[in-house]
Amino acid sequence: MIKVGTGFSKNLSLEKAAFEAATRALDEGGISKADTVLVFATLKKVNGWAGALKKIKALTGARVLAGGSAYGVLTDQFELERRPSVAVMAFEGLKNRVASYLFPHLQENNFRAGANLAGLLQQSNFNPSLSVIFPDSFSFRHGDFFDGLESENGFTPVIGGSASEPGGGLKTFQWEGDRLSFDSVAGLSFSEDFEFEIGITQSCQPLGEPLQITRSRGNLIYEMEGRPAYDIFLELITQLHFDDSREVFSRLFLGLPVTSFQTEFSRAQYLIRNIMSVNARKGAMTCASPVEEGDYITFALRDPDRAREDLLLTLEDLKQRAGGRIPSFGLYFNCCARGTSLYGTSGDTSGEDTSLIREYFPAVPFSGFFTYGEIGPVAGTNHLHHYSGILALAFEK
Repeated sequence: MIKVGTGFSKNLSLEKAAFEAATRALDEGGISKADTVLVFATLKKVNGWAGALKKIKALTGARVLAGGSAYGVLTDQFELERRPSVAVMAFEGLKNRVASYLFPHLQENNFRAGANLAGLLQQSNFNPSLSVIFPDSFSFRHGDFFDGLESENGFTPVIGGSASEPGGGLKTFQWEGDRLSFDSVAGLSFSEDFEFEIGITQSCQPLGEPLQITRSRGNLIYEMEGRPAYDIFLELITQLHFDDSREVFSRLFLGLPVTSFQTEFSRAQYLIRNIMSVNARKGAMTCASPVEEGDYITFALRDPDRAREDLLLTLEDLKQRAGGRIPSFGLYFNCCARGTSLYGTSGDTSGEDTSLIREYFPAVPFSGFFTYGEIGPVAGTNHLHHYSGILALAFEK
C-alpha cells in the first residue's frame, strides 16, 4: 500500500520554499523516504531552481522526480495563483510502478516526441494504466504528439497540463530527475497496478441548440444553418446583454464535437475553443481550431455559477464511480482561466475548485497546477482542452 503526502510553500527563497514544501509533503504522508515526487512551481525567475530541485530530491530520497512550471499551484490544502510558490507531492511505494521521462526539442517534432515515449515504455515492458504529461505550452502540438504516441501501441489514456508561467511572456519549464529544460515534455506513467477514474469539468456551458456548419474553410466559419455566421453571433450577443463589449470574447466561445456526426453536446462531450474574430463584411467568424463543413457546433458561455454546478456534477459522478472505494491520491489540472478569473475570489489557503474536491474526497491527498491547456481523454481519444479542470483519482489494485 502506498503512502502519499502533499506540501506547499510560498517562501520567496527558492531553496527555502523547496525545503518547506518537501518537508511538509513527507510529514503529511507519514513518509520517511519517498521514491517518487511531483513538483510544480510558480517561478518569477529560474536561476537557482535546478539547485532547488536537487535539494528536494536529496531531502525526500526520491529516485523519480518530474513536474513543470505553473501560473499557479494547488494541493488539497492550498491554492495560489501568479505568486511564487512550490507544491510537492511525495509517494512511498511506487518503486517499479512508475516511469518518468523528459523529451527535448518538442517544437521540432511533436510526433517524434510521442513516438519516443511509446518506444521508451515498450522497451521497458511498461504497460501504463495512465500517463501524466507536462508539455511546453508554446511548443506542444497535441494532435501530432498523440499520433506519435499511439503509432506503436494504440490508445492509452493521457492526462496532464501544459506547463505555464505567472504572466509576462516568460518561458515555461519542464523537469525530470536532475534535468531542467524548456521546449520539452516531461511526465510520469503509472503501471497497471493502478486504476484511474477521470472527470472533466467545463467552465463554458452550451447555449441553445447545436448549429450545423454549412460553409467553412479551415478556421473560418462563413455559414451555419445556411445563414451568415456573423448574423447568428450578433443575435446571440444582443440577447446576452453583456455589460461591456470587451466581455464578449472572454465569455463567449465555441464548443466543437469530439466525435464524427455528433449532434448533442452533453456534459464534457465537447472541446472549447476561442472565437478569434468576427467579420461583418464577410459574415464570417474565425475559430481557434479548424472546423469541418457539415459538423455541428455550439456556442458556449463562460459563467461561474454554471461552472460550479458542472464541477459538482463531475464530483458526484466520480464519487459514484468510486463505489465506496477510497482513492489513494488525486491529480487536478485546472485552467488558469478558472480560479480567481472565473469565480472572482482568491485566497492563500483555499480556492473554489479545491474546496469542493476536498468536500467530496476529504481524505484524499491531491496536487496539480493552473495550466495553459488541460489534457484528458473523451470517448477513447486524448484531447487538449481549454477552460476546463481535469481530475484523476487513483485506486490501488
